[in-house]
Amino acid sequence: MSDEKKEQLKKQFHLETKSPLFKQALEFCERVARSHANVLLIGESGSGKEIASRYIHACGHRSSQNFVAVNCSAFTETLLESELFGHEQGSFTGASKTHTGKFELSNHGTLFLDEIGDLSLTTQIKLLRALETKQIERIGSNTKREIDFQLICATNQNLPEKIQNREFREDFFYRISTIVIKIPALRERREDLPALIKFFFQKIQKENGISIRSLDDAVTDFLFTYDYPGNIRELKNIIERIVILSQNGFVAKETLPTLYNVAADSSYESPSAFHL
Repeated sequence: MSDEKKEQLKKQFHLETKSPLFKQALEFCERVARSHANVLLIGESGSGKEIASRYIHACGHRSSQNFVAVNCSAFTETLLESELFGHEQGSFTGASKTHTGKFELSNHGTLFLDEIGDLSLTTQIKLLRALETKQIERIGSNTKREIDFQLICATNQNLPEKIQNREFREDFFYRISTIVIKIPALRERREDLPALIKFFFQKIQKENGISIRSLDDAVTDFLFTYDYPGNIRELKNIIERIVILSQNGFVAKETLPTLYNVAADSSYESPSAFHL
């Protein structure tokens, strides 16, 4: 893939960065996209692991095929098995029609399993066999179906620690983590704050039909020094809050949530001149 194409994709996914740490992570994503290797993305909640997984898919030879995302924590163990493997009509109570699972839907494309650390040990065993054999069977069926996809998993949990506590299978961990890429937290890439703040202000103003002309200096200082434990997701939420609570195009200090005031990073200074 040409450098020009990569830059276009970064712009599309809002991954343009000045951070050396994040640049390296994106370079690893580009390299692994050329392979069939299973990828494990690690990093804090809200740091952008799903966006990184979509970037890997877009950079790879499977980009014209399906990208299928599943949040493993959003389903009970039984429902997750049906969601992934699919089921035949009448295979269990409530199965009124045949359901094609995510494994089949991602065939020749990319399957993204988010919150992989929340999988039960039983489900891990079933997924491990599917990944080893590249075959699945729908619930209620004896027909084996061939599957071929690139697997990308993500977690904000310490999987080696969960292995020691017997909460995660070691063999499954090694199967899903051929390549491990850490997505840095927002506080580790503060160089990107000006562009991200401007992007979210423009986006949220447009979505809500609100025009912001100026910010209280205290608001600007807060946006550039806050530690953002919730990362990019939290940054977006904060800006959405202060835009919606603004009056007459002005964002006052009072629009800031008071509970955030204790989490500023005093070692980082806000820019002397910042314009929306």
